[in-house]
Amino acid sequence: MDRKDQAMKCAIFLTLLPPALVTALIAWEAASLPLTTTHDLLVPQSKTCTAPVHFNVAFPYDDSPVKPIESSEPYTFMSNGWLSADVCQKGTLIINGQGQIADGAPPILQVALNSQLIWKGEFSTLSTVEIPIPRKGHLTVGYFNDFYSSDYRNAFLERVRFQSATCQTFTVNVPAEAGGGWNAQTRSLGWLFATPITLKPCSAGSLIFNASGRKGGKAFATLEVTQEGQKIRKIQLSYQPQEVEIAVTAQPLEIRIANPYFQEIGDRNLTLRKIQFVPAR
Repeated sequence: MDRKDQAMKCAIFLTLLPPALVTALIAWEAASLPLTTTHDLLVPQSKTCTAPVHFNVAFPYDDSPVKPIESSEPYTFMSNGWLSADVCQKGTLIINGQGQIADGAPPILQVALNSQLIWKGEFSTLSTVEIPIPRKGHLTVGYFNDFYSSDYRNAFLERVRFQSATCQTFTVNVPAEAGGGWNAQTRSLGWLFATPITLKPCSAGSLIFNASGRKGGKAFATLEVTQEGQKIRKIQLSYQPQEVEIAVTAQPLEIRIANPYFQEIGDRNLTLRKIQFVPAR
């Protein structure tokens, strides 16, 4: 993934956030910029304090809190996100983390107190850091340099429709193992892997769709259509959609990718094996 793609990924990430979270994120990131005016745009106030302090997933939101040191369940940032907690006194934040390097760079963790950046560091190997927390307030622990890239070929069917003299309906089943999904509103479906998708027409007739795909491993996907144990059509995909019409019976038919390809290029993640706030004595 080049820098342009990374910038686009960041822009998409921001458009998915509620306005309040966008404001909070921009305020935090502003702390890293050489601004001449105040960058403390948003200062959350401490709300509740618990002992021991439990960090909660602030984004992506999850009801399950991240347990302190006693927990045997680590927390992994699989994408950009942050944790939060309220502390009622100064102390030390202890973090034991392990990063997964991708695109030549390790994951970076940022810690802010009341939206002011107080620590920023890399986790390229398993390591422990102790971060002084100078006063009470709202703590946020965030990971914002996520990276993922893969090369794959897929199949995409658009404007899927069925025609016969008696009916025009059909059902679609896309197993989770196929790595895709069916959109009934747009009558389109896409998938990645060899597990076949199944269509069940309401009667004998014609199945019609526009087929295209993404090149992966220097080749496009080839589709095989099977009904009643017989291969009835072979389709070589390309970027350009091609209209396909197949005469079918009323029995279920399967469409599979005969030459699936998926190769992960890089996946940067960060696992916090321990996160604990120790109040000052």
